Amino acid sequence: MSVASTIVPPLSSRCETGAVLAVTVAVLGLGGFAVQQRRVDDEQQRLFDWQISAFYDLDAADQATYNALSTAATELWWIHGDLLYYGTPEQVADPWPMVEELDTEYLLPPFTKDVAWSQHGGIEWQRIASFSFEGSAVYFGSGGTVPGQSAYLVMLSHVHKGASFANGATIWVHPDPNAPPPETVVRDSLILNGWKEVVPYSGAMEVDRLKGA
Repeated sequence: MSVASTIVPPLSSRCETGAVLAVTVAVLGLGGFAVQQRRVDDEQQRLFDWQISAFYDLDAADQATYNALSTAATELWWIHGDLLYYGTPEQVADPWPMVEELDTEYLLPPFTKDVAWSQHGGIEWQRIASFSFEGSAVYFGSGGTVPGQSAYLVMLSHVHKGASFANGATIWVHPDPNAPPPETVVRDSLILNGWKEVVPYSGAMEVDRLKGA
């Protein structure tokens, strides 16, 4: 007894191949999307040895003072602008407020001697440099009594960006809370004398900054 067999070819082998490829691409695409959504950004902050991270390297006392200085920097630029354009002739000639004014007139932390000032070590502040356009206006703080506390510098200067400029501020700390005020705020001199710049970036923010994002 013989059995007849017939081979039935597919309607289109090309269609089947295309369908398989489409399904494969879809699976790979969905898998890649899922991995991207679950990916943990493990980029490390890239700092020089004379820089420290505001997020990871400051203890509680220094973090509190750093946060206050970061906020005060914006206020200082506003005060500077008011004095420069609306002040008396004496204020226009020297448009950066003295610490005594920041304490009693502007009540600006961390310079004003309020409860928070006492809790954060009673730091003594002084203005050690004042420039209206070129250079930097510099405020220096030392003598804090909280264990492990640093000395501080906040430098306010114009940051040039191509043909324009923006108001900027950099904050430096010294491990000795009783360090003397620096004779110059040139970066290399600060580094040689033990000062470290506080970089206000988390790891992800630093990566974006370096990539120009």
